[in-house]
Amino acid sequence: MTQYETMHIAAQYLAMAAKSFLPAQDDDSHTNLGWNSKDKRMESRPLNSEGLILALNYLDYSLDFAHPKSGVGASYPLGGASHLDILNWIGRESKFAGIDAEFKFDLHYELPYEGIFTDEYKYAGKDEDQLNALIQLRWLADKTLSMINTHFHEVSEVRIWPHHFDTGCLGYFDTKKNVSVGLGLAIPDKNVDDWYFYASGYHGEEPIQTEMFEPLKNGEWRSGEWNAGILKASGKSLPVVSSFFNEVIKAF
Repeated sequence: MTQYETMHIAAQYLAMAAKSFLPAQDDDSHTNLGWNSKDKRMESRPLNSEGLILALNYLDYSLDFAHPKSGVGASYPLGGASHLDILNWIGRESKFAGIDAEFKFDLHYELPYEGIFTDEYKYAGKDEDQLNALIQLRWLADKTLSMINTHFHEVSEVRIWPHHFDTGCLGYFDTKKNVSVGLGLAIPDKNVDDWYFYASGYHGEEPIQTEMFEPLKNGEWRSGEWNAGILKASGKSLPVVSSFFNEVIKAF
């Protein structure tokens, strides 16, 4: 199992903490995550009125309960940790932090991994090189997506969705109110065998066809079952990724 797959699995604790402790939203947005570039970690939404979060720390390879002012209050190393031990730790620390609700690990979607979330499952050790590469990818996605708001009348939050593990946002045009563009960074999947940046346009609920668009200077168009502009992420710099997003947004 690769390091990103391990982090995908571990990110579910953040999502399930939000599901346990926060009011449910129809779009499941209470469970999505933010990226903290300064501290190099994924973070849940605030879990109580004091701003307590559960974070997945990429530098230390740990789960951290942290407050916005006092910092990390409790940390649990992932290397060698069992699923059951982590559940017990989250339940105990959340009670200690004054959260009355019970922590329940109740995943409501399927992940593409076998043998996880059993009492016997244990996390592999830390691969520092892979983690540093993942930190760079999340920073690059967060940075470039935060720069595209000038193209749109309205842009959603830049968030990480724990199911597909993509960093994404949705932009709405001012002059074409029924046209939107979903943009983000996705993990390797059936569409692309690498981490990749993507942009898909929609006219209402219908995808915008891309086969008639001019070729991209950076990246390529996909059409047919899935209509999108894509750019493989490996080795890409901030100017290249920014250029890709600017070009596909203008096309849509």
